[in-house]
Amino acid sequence: MAPMNPVSRLRLAQVSSATLAVALAVAAASPVAAQTKPAADAAVNEEAEAIVVQGFRASLESAVAAKRLSNNIVDVIKADDIASMPDANLAESIQRIPGVSIQRDAGEGRNVTVRGLGGDFVRTTLNGIEAFSATTGSTLGVVAGINRTRGFDFSTFASELFNAITVSKSQSAEMDEGSLAATIDLQTAKPFDKPGFRAAISAQGAYYDNNRTAAPRLAGLLSNTWGDFGVLVSAAYSKRKAQEDGYSDTSQSDYSDALNGFCGTAADIASQAGSQVVNTAIPFVNPLAGTGNRPANQCFSGRPSDATAYAAINQPNVFLPRNPGLGRFNLDQERIGLTGAIQYQPSDATHITIDGVFSQFRQDRTDYALSLASNNRNVNGASAAFPLFAGRVDSQIMEVNVLPTGQVDYMKLNNVDIKHIQERTKSTTRTYELALHLEQTLTDRLSFDGKVGFAGSDYNQPYTVLMSYDGFNKDGYVWDSREDPRRPFINYGYDVTNVNNVTFTNAGTGLTPDIRITRARVKNYMKTAAGNFKFELNDQFTLKAGVMYKDFTFRSEQTQRLFGNNGPPCTVSSTNTNAAACTAAGAYPTFNFAQFAADFPTLGGLSETLTGFGNQLGLPAGSVTSWVVPNVAAYIDKLNLLCNCANKYGDFTLAINSALGNNRSVSEKDLSFYGQTDFDIDLGGHALRGNFGLRYVRTRVASTGFTSLTSQITVPNSYTDLLPSANVSYEIRSDLLLRGAFAKVMARPGLGSLNPGGSLNTNFGAQSAAIGNPLLAPYRAKNYDLSLEWYPRRGMFYAVTLFYKDVGSTIQSLAAQEPFGNTGLPVSLLPTGQDASTIYIVTRFRNTSGGYIKGLELSMQQPLDFLPGPLSHLGVAANYTYVKSRVLYFLSSGLTATTTRDQFINVSPHSVNATVFYDDDKFSARVSVAYRDAYLTALPFRAEVPDGNYSYATTNVDAALSYRLTPRLQLTADLLNLTNQASDQFSGAVRQSQRVFSTTGRQFFVGASYTF
Repeated sequence: MAPMNPVSRLRLAQVSSATLAVALAVAAASPVAAQTKPAADAAVNEEAEAIVVQGFRASLESAVAAKRLSNNIVDVIKADDIASMPDANLAESIQRIPGVSIQRDAGEGRNVTVRGLGGDFVRTTLNGIEAFSATTGSTLGVVAGINRTRGFDFSTFASELFNAITVSKSQSAEMDEGSLAATIDLQTAKPFDKPGFRAAISAQGAYYDNNRTAAPRLAGLLSNTWGDFGVLVSAAYSKRKAQEDGYSDTSQSDYSDALNGFCGTAADIASQAGSQVVNTAIPFVNPLAGTGNRPANQCFSGRPSDATAYAAINQPNVFLPRNPGLGRFNLDQERIGLTGAIQYQPSDATHITIDGVFSQFRQDRTDYALSLASNNRNVNGASAAFPLFAGRVDSQIMEVNVLPTGQVDYMKLNNVDIKHIQERTKSTTRTYELALHLEQTLTDRLSFDGKVGFAGSDYNQPYTVLMSYDGFNKDGYVWDSREDPRRPFINYGYDVTNVNNVTFTNAGTGLTPDIRITRARVKNYMKTAAGNFKFELNDQFTLKAGVMYKDFTFRSEQTQRLFGNNGPPCTVSSTNTNAAACTAAGAYPTFNFAQFAADFPTLGGLSETLTGFGNQLGLPAGSVTSWVVPNVAAYIDKLNLLCNCANKYGDFTLAINSALGNNRSVSEKDLSFYGQTDFDIDLGGHALRGNFGLRYVRTRVASTGFTSLTSQITVPNSYTDLLPSANVSYEIRSDLLLRGAFAKVMARPGLGSLNPGGSLNTNFGAQSAAIGNPLLAPYRAKNYDLSLEWYPRRGMFYAVTLFYKDVGSTIQSLAAQEPFGNTGLPVSLLPTGQDASTIYIVTRFRNTSGGYIKGLELSMQQPLDFLPGPLSHLGVAANYTYVKSRVLYFLSSGLTATTTRDQFINVSPHSVNATVFYDDDKFSARVSVAYRDAYLTALPFRAEVPDGNYSYATTNVDAALSYRLTPRLQLTADLLNLTNQASDQFSGAVRQSQRVFSTTGRQFFVGASYTF
C-alpha cells in the first residue's frame, strides 16, 4: 500500500476525529441517551407509520425507517434526500452511504466502489430490473475511455429522476445473484406513492467557474390517481459545459534505458560497463528494460548526450517521465431523462404496475494536448533515410537531477519531438427500462408477485477524430518539478503558438499527416422474467419460492482508419489493394500531398490556438498558457474526413483490421431458483426476525471474437452455483438491534476477459496464443456481516458494522504451457500435423487465488432538536468507513511471472462522509463533506515491478440552500466542489511521480421550484 503523505494523514485525522467527536458529543448531550423503554416503544410505533416526505429532515427520517425495518443490511436514500441533495448525478448521491466511494471523471461522479469492490462486482437495477449504462470519459480519469465492462456509469442519469435508492450490502436467497459487493436499486416514483393530483417543476441556472459558462437545469413531475387507476410522468433536462485543465504523464515514469535509451556520449565513461559512445551497442543497465546491448546506430542525428547527465541517469532504478504534457478537456454535455408509471389496483388483492425509464446522455468532447512524444517512443520504424518519429534513441539528455528515490525531477533534452493535439469525440448514450409488475393475493395466506421487463444501454460514438501537428527535433526542452511535483515547469524550447514552427505534412519525406478516425458502439440488453410465491405459514414463519430467467447480450463494435498515420509514402490504399503505385489509375494515395498543398497553401485557416490554459492550476511563472493545434472541425469539413471513403485528399476508409479486440460479443442466459424462509419470532421477550434460504443458479454463456481478420469464433461455457444465505436481526431492546448476515456470492467474469479472440501463432516450434478466456469461472466469495444499530427515536440512529469478504478467486492474465484443446478454440484453426494435444504457450485470463476485504463502518444521524431556539433545527448525518484488503497480484503475464500481495484497486483505507444541516418550515441549508484516503488505481504500473499507480486523498465539499417564499414556491441554490478538489494521481509508492493533476472548477446552481 502506498504510504500516506503527511498532508493526507493530517487531513484524515482532522476530518474523522472531528466527525466522531461530534457524534459522541451529540450522543452524550442528547436527552434521548436516558430515554425510557416506554418512550422507545412509542418511537417504534411512530416510525412504523407512513411518513410524508417534505424537506430534507423528513427524507432522512424516511430513510432511517426503511433501514430499520429491513431484514437485510441496507442503506437507503429517500425522496428529497436526492431531489435536493447538492449532487450532479446519482453517483454523487450514492457516495453519502457508508462504505461507498466514487471515481470522478471530469469533475463528476461516474462509477462507484462499495466496500472495496468496483463496478464489475456491484449490481445495479432500475425498478428491480438489472440494468447497464455505458459512456466514455476524459483521458485523465481513473476510469478513462469507453466503458465495456459490467459496471454502471451513473453519470448518464440526473438524480432528479429517482425518489429512492437502496444499497443492499447483504444477500438473501430471493435477491438476484451477480454481486460480490452490493446491489444498488434505483427506484422511480409511482402515482400511488402519494394518491391524488400533484405536479411540480424546478428550474435552475448553472454557472461553471473554470470556463465561465452558464447552462440550464430543469425538472418536472405530473401525477394523478382516479380511484383504482394512476399515471405519473417526470422529466429532467440539463446541460453542462465543463472544462478540465491539467498536467499529466499518464504513461508514467519508466527506466532511463527503456525504449532503448538516449543517444550515447561523445567519449566512453570509464565508470560504466561496456561502451557508452553514441551509436555503439550500449549495455542495458535495467534488466526489465532489456538484456544484453541496445541496438546500435539508432541515434540518427549523431549528436551525443552530455556525459555528466548521461552518467547520472544511466543507472539501475532511475526513472524519468515518458510522456509529460499539458491538456485541456472541454465537455459539452446534455442529459434528458424521462420516467413514467401506470398503476391499476382494481382491488386490495390485485396491484398492476407498468414503469419505464429513459435517459439520453449526449457528450461532445474536445481534447487539447501539448506533449513530449519522443520520450514515449523507441526507434518507431525510423531509419537514416526516414528519421522522423524516432523516439528517445535520437534525443540527448543534457542536464538532469535525480532524487535519492531514483526519480528524475529535472531534465533538459535536445532533439525532441512535441505533439500539438486536438481530438474531437461525439457520443450518445441511451439507457432504458420497461417492466410489468403484478402483485396478486391468491388466498389469505398465499400471494404471487411476478415481473417481466427489459433494460438496455446503447452507447454510440459516430466519430472520434484525433489530429496532431508535430514539432520535430526541438532543442532546449526543460521539464522541472523541483519546486512543485504536481505542477512542473515546462519550457518547450520554441514558440508553441506559431503554426510555422510545426509540421502537418511533408511531401519531400513522404510524411503523411497524423489523422486518426474511430467509430465505436457498445450495446447491452437484458430481458428478465421472474415469478415469486409467498405463503404465510403462521404469524412467525413465511415461506418463499421463486424462479428467474435472464437473457443478456453485450456487443462491442469498433472501426478505425484503415491506413496508418504518420507514415512514409503509400503503396496500397483501399482503392488499390494490389500494391501497385499510388498513382495507378483509379487509386487514391493514403494522403494526396499535391492536392492538399494546392487547396490549402497555409495551415492558418485550418488551425486553432488554445488560450487561457491553467487559470485555476497555479502553474509556475513563465509556464505555457497557449498553443496552436489543428482545428479538427475545420479538417472534417474541408477534407470530408468522415466519409468512410477514399477521396481526392486521401484514403479515410474505416475497417475493423486494427480494432479486432473491440469487436466482440457475449451472450448469457441465466436460470435461477430459490427457496427462502422469513421468520419473526419472540425469543425470551425479544423479537428475532430475518431469513434464510438457498439459491441455485445456472449460467450459460457464449463468447464471440476474432482470432484473425478472417476468423471469428464463438465458444460456449456453462457453470452452476449454490448460494446459501442468512440474515438475522435480534432486538436486544426495542430500540437496539443486533444484526448478522452470511452469504455465498458470485459475480460473473468481466466482459473483456471472456473474449475468445486474440492472436494465434501456429508455426512449429513457436506455437503460442494470446487470447481472452471464454471458459472462465465466476468470481466467488463468502460475505460475513455483523452490526449493532441504536434507534433512540424517529429519525435518529447510531450504528457500528463489521464486514468480512473472503474472496475465493480473482481473474488475471497469465501465460502457461497447455494443450491447444484447453483454450476452447476450434481445432480447425490448426495446420496439418497439430491437434488438440499440441502444446502451446497460452497467454490468457485465468482464475487465480483471491484475497480478503475486511472493514468497519460507523454511521450516525442525529437531529439537534434538544438545542435552544433556532439551533433546534440543526442536525448531523455522518459516517466513517475503514477497509483493509489483500489480494494476490501477478506482476506480468509471463511464464515466470513473480507475485506480490497488496490492497484491492480503488479501495481507500479510510473514508468519511458528513452533512450538517438546518431545516425549518421556511429555510433549509446543508454542507456536505466527502473525504477518501489515498488509494491504489493499478498494479503493477510496469511489468515485473512490484509498485503501482495511486490517487492522493481527496476532499469534496458541497452545499445547498433553499428558502420557501410560499407553501408552493421555494428558491434553491446548490454549490458544488467548493474546494475545487483536483484529480491528483501519482506513480510509485515511494517515488510519487506525478501522473495527473487537473481541476474542473466549482459549479453553482441557482433557481426555484414550484408545486401545484
